[in-house]
Parts: sequence; C-alpha cells; structure tokens
Amino acid sequence: MTNEELQNAAEGSKEKAQRMIFNEYFRYVYTIIFSKLRSFASREDIEECVGDVFADIYIYYEASKASQGDISGFVGTVARRRATDVFNRLTRRNITTVSVDSEEAAALEAPDNTSEIVERKELRTALLGCIEKLGEPDSTIILQKYFFNRSSKEIGELVSLTPENVRVRSRRALEKLRKQLETMGIKECSI
Repeated sequence: MTNEELQNAAEGSKEKAQRMIFNEYFRYVYTIIFSKLRSFASREDIEECVGDVFADIYIYYEASKASQGDISGFVGTVARRRATDVFNRLTRRNITTVSVDSEEAAALEAPDNTSEIVERKELRTALLGCIEKLGEPDSTIILQKYFFNRSSKEIGELVSLTPENVRVRSRRALEKLRKQLETMGIKECSI
C-alpha cells in the first residue's frame, strides 16, 4: 500500500483507510510482534500489542510527512518499537533480586536430587546424539514415534513411507540405537 492509496482511501472514509491498513499489514505486524515476544508474553499480551501497534499507526501516521512510496517501513518501525517496549516491560517485571543473607536465598538452594537431574539431562543429550547418528529417515521415525507418540501411519505421511515400512525401519533403528548406547556403556535407558 502506498501513501497515495492511503490518502485516497482516507478522503472517502477514515474507517475504510484504517480497515485497509489493518487488512494489508496484520500478518506483517503479527509476525514482528510474535517473533519478539513469543518467549516472554502470553497470547493475550501479543494480541494486545498488535492492537496497540495499529492504534499507534492510526494516531501517528501523517500523510503530509510521508514519502510517496510504500508505508510498510513506517508500519514495521512502529511494530518493532512497540514490541520492544512490551518486551522491556515484561522482562523488567520478571527480574527479582535476592540478598545472599536473606531467608529467600536459603530457599534457593539446590534440590536434593540435583545429581539425578544432571545425569538424566546428560543421558538425554547422549540419546539424542545417538538418534541423530542414525540418519534420515530413521532419526525422524524414532523421534516421532517415541518422543511425539505418533502412529506409523502419521510418520509414514511425514517421511513418505508406508506404515509397514515405518514399523520395519523403526525396529531396525531401535536395534542400531541399542548397540550405540551399549558401546557407550548405557544398558538401560528410562528417560
């Protein structure tokens, strides 16, 4: 959408111009906001931020100061700035400080099962490394079947094999995996 198209639409109806901007740039704005906030914000926060971006665009866009070209640069800048503001607000709210001498610090001591947690994490890393060494499509089959609980039919659609071939490859891949783990000294694996 160019500045000229926006001005022509605004002359007819301001609501029509706003609707045009929203329809044209919603996905663009949502992508920018989502990529910045996906790890910190709830879905509601992201949607609220998207709404705020369009409100800012409607309020602060001045056709007289805009170039005659595409307005996507303005829209993108507003979206990135608003996303940064929300990101800063959310991360500031989640930061807490604890004095080393306080009772709160004593509550932050490591749990009793720390070594067990670390061992399980190392075992998972080793297991995933061995699965990766199986190559394609065997690694995908094992991950989909045992980590994501997908059926042979669903996996077959993903890797372009019949369900019977998926089951055969799964059995063979498990045997290879078992041998790899045994060479590493891992006899039983319950993750």
